[in-house]
Amino acid sequence: MKRNLNTLAAQEFDVLIVGAGIYGATAAWDAALRGLSVALIDSGDFGGATSANSLKIVHGGLRYLQTLDVERMRESIRERRTFMHIAPHLVHPLRCVMPTYGHGMKGKEVLWMGMLVNDIISFDRNRIDDPQKQIPLSRVISKDECLRLIPGIDGTRVTGGALWTDAQMYSSERLVLAFVLSAARAGACAANYVEAIDFLRRDDCITGMKVRDVFTGETLDIRARIVVNTSGGWVDDVLEKTIGLSRKVDLSTAMNLVVNRQVLPECAAGIHTWYTYEKQDGSTHRGRRVLFMTPWNACTLVGTYHLPYDGHPDALRVTEAEVHAFLKEINRGYPGDPIDRRDVTFFHKGFLPMDGINPKSGEVELTRHSRIHDHQKEEGIEGLISVVGVKYTTARDVSEKTVSLVFQKLSRDVPTSRSRDTRLVGGEIPRFEDYLSQAERHKPAGLDARVMRHLVYHYGSEYPRILEYGKENSDWMQSLPGSEDVLEAEVVHAVREEMALKLGDVVFRRTNLGSGGIPKEESMKAVSAIMAKELGWSETRRKQEVREVEAVYVPAE
Repeated sequence: MKRNLNTLAAQEFDVLIVGAGIYGATAAWDAALRGLSVALIDSGDFGGATSANSLKIVHGGLRYLQTLDVERMRESIRERRTFMHIAPHLVHPLRCVMPTYGHGMKGKEVLWMGMLVNDIISFDRNRIDDPQKQIPLSRVISKDECLRLIPGIDGTRVTGGALWTDAQMYSSERLVLAFVLSAARAGACAANYVEAIDFLRRDDCITGMKVRDVFTGETLDIRARIVVNTSGGWVDDVLEKTIGLSRKVDLSTAMNLVVNRQVLPECAAGIHTWYTYEKQDGSTHRGRRVLFMTPWNACTLVGTYHLPYDGHPDALRVTEAEVHAFLKEINRGYPGDPIDRRDVTFFHKGFLPMDGINPKSGEVELTRHSRIHDHQKEEGIEGLISVVGVKYTTARDVSEKTVSLVFQKLSRDVPTSRSRDTRLVGGEIPRFEDYLSQAERHKPAGLDARVMRHLVYHYGSEYPRILEYGKENSDWMQSLPGSEDVLEAEVVHAVREEMALKLGDVVFRRTNLGSGGIPKEESMKAVSAIMAKELGWSETRRKQEVREVEAVYVPAE
């Protein structure tokens, strides 16, 4: 995948997709598979904003039982199975547990019934020919087993637990990239660091976008019959600054913390905690909510902390006060093994659309359903669609519906989507455990099993391409200084084949070097040196790139 802005300006596309998070990436993949000519741009890196803020759980929609929203459950169950099929190296089953209390709505009896209904509704969850991807039946467990799995909770009132299985992304960032790479191989023209600055118009018809190369400042026009705005938290910003459309989305922020140890090594867990909310009349409301702790590699992800947001999307920051407030709430629910501020090695923050704030509890009321806005119907502007997504899991399904709308607006027959069944780049793996074992048995001399395991989980069936770099330079088969499994060849590959243009692209999204916390100094120096040689950076530029990455790990005061 090469960045060529001349190609973007050289033709008229059927569809231009603005915003390359998970919604834009899946839309580009679906559209390219169905034969449309596609352009995909993002003002930053692919998946570099909200899509990188994730507990990395692919939800089967269990929580929708509370509102009896079977339709959303079915959608989530299908998409969980789809992700495990098309990206078997990146999405794997994950056990989850929730403690039970008393005999009411949080009791064993009610949760047992919920687990039973979940199993019935997800009757087709295992229609996938890979034993490693099978989702077992849910069950209710004893108090002793529950406390063994989540030992840090206050067990005074615990009566047992509910145990079920969802799925987890090994890397949500690599999954976005897999969709982009797959779209590019299917003919899409993708480019990062290309900012949309204005719509091209003919009367009330959108005919493309004027864009700016973030690195050079040069502008160019991308012509397209349909423009799809999938810019996430910036969806209103794109519309307001270009054609003056009023706000369609009220934003909230969602923050997750990365803890540098495995608090719960065996499964993810829902943790009941409490918070206080000061109302406008001066009274105080004490509320309860559920947080999730998720084991991930050698770390633990904890989330999610929601707050309303009314600033400009570009001004989003994680503050030290927010981190401390969230930690207090976490430790109220998990007092037996408190998380210290020094345990928090990274934090993520992104946007979610909200319907408002509950005046009694102060909680953010998140928007439940994704929305596809046809601006021709709503404002009389032809050739423009905006997508407001609400969750990572269902992005592909929403994109399938969006692309079908594109075909309708182009007055073409709507072909059947193939993105539910077609494997992504790296996903040509019939049975994951067999494939992993074979890769470990046939590892090249000098590479240990840990490295091979990392390569398979990271690149899937594409991992032999990384090994090919050893023929050009055997030194590239060494692990980066300060890392046990990331090879120098991965940095070269990221620059040459995955459009990594900044140090942060490699540290945060092409490799897992910075996912659990700031990389060691020697790692940053080695990666930036390789990128400097590949991209022709000056020493001043290399040092600046390092400073920019380091700054990401420092919260605002």
